[in-house]
Amino acid sequence: MGMPINFRQLEVFRAVAETKSFTRASHVLFISQSTVSQHVRELEDSLKVELFVRNRRNVGLSPAGENLLEHSRNIFRLLEEAETEVKTAKDPYCGKLAFGCASTTLLYHLPSILMEYTQKYPNVELTITGGTIQEIGTQMWSGGLDLALVVLPFNSAALEKIVVFEESFVGVLAASHPLARKTQLKISDLAAERFILPRRGQNTRKLIDRFLFNEKITPRVAIELAEAEAIKAMVARGLGVSLLPESAFSTDNKSLRIKTFPIPRQALRRTLAIVYPKPRPLRPAALTLIELLQQHFHTKPPAR
Repeated sequence: MGMPINFRQLEVFRAVAETKSFTRASHVLFISQSTVSQHVRELEDSLKVELFVRNRRNVGLSPAGENLLEHSRNIFRLLEEAETEVKTAKDPYCGKLAFGCASTTLLYHLPSILMEYTQKYPNVELTITGGTIQEIGTQMWSGGLDLALVVLPFNSAALEKIVVFEESFVGVLAASHPLARKTQLKISDLAAERFILPRRGQNTRKLIDRFLFNEKITPRVAIELAEAEAIKAMVARGLGVSLLPESAFSTDNKSLRIKTFPIPRQALRRTLAIVYPKPRPLRPAALTLIELLQQHFHTKPPAR
C-alpha cells in the first residue's frame, strides 16, 4: 500500500492543476520548481496513477487528475469551514466570508457598503469576486462563495434569493450628438444609431435586447463591452449610443460630456438580489452583510 496523501501534496497538486504549469505553481507557492515536481511525483507514485498529461506548452489533467482536483477543492473548503466554525464559536464576527458580484455596475454601490462592513467587523476576512452570472453561479455551486449580489433572473432551486433593489435604465449619448439638443428624447430616436452595449450573456444585456425587440428596434451593435465605465467613455467620444442602468451614473459625469434621458421603468428595469445556497445556514458575518446591503438599498431587514 502507498504512502497516505498529505495536505502539502494536495496543495501543490491543486496549484499545478489550476495554473496549468509547474513553473507558475512554484511562483504561487514560493517554492522551487523541482520541489513542485517532487511533490507531484510522490503523489502519483502513492496513488499509482498519472494525474497530469504533459506537453510542451502546458500541463493538462488526466481523468484521474480531474477527479482528484474536485475532491481536493472540497477538502480545502471543508478545512476552511472547520477553521471558521471553531473561530466563530468564540467570536461570531471573524473567519472568511466570500462575496460575489455579478455585474460591473453593482460595483458603484459596493465601496461604501464594504468600507462600513470592514470597519465594523475587522476580524472578518472578506473576499470579493467579480464575474459573469455564469462564473458566479459556478463558484457558488462549488462552495467557493457564501453569498452574491446578482441581476435576476438567476434560477436555481438550490439558491435562496432576497430581492434588494429595482432600478431603471437611461438612454445615453454624447453631449455633442445632434440629438442631444432635443429637449425630449425617446428610444425610437436612437433606432438608426450605432449601439455600444454590455456583452451578450450578461443578464443586463438580455433585458436590453428584450426591450429593444419589444420596441421593434433591431440595433446595429458596433461594440460590446463588459465594463459600464468603458461603455460611457466610448459613448462620450461619439462612437455610439447606449442603454445603461441608472446606477452607472451615480457618480458625477459632467467631465465625460454625456447626455442621458429616462426610459419608462415599466418598459425596462432590472432587479438586484442577494443569493446564497439554501442548505447552508448563514453565519452572523453573512447576515450582517445582507443587512447592510438592505439598508443601502432601503429594503426590509432579513428575518432572523
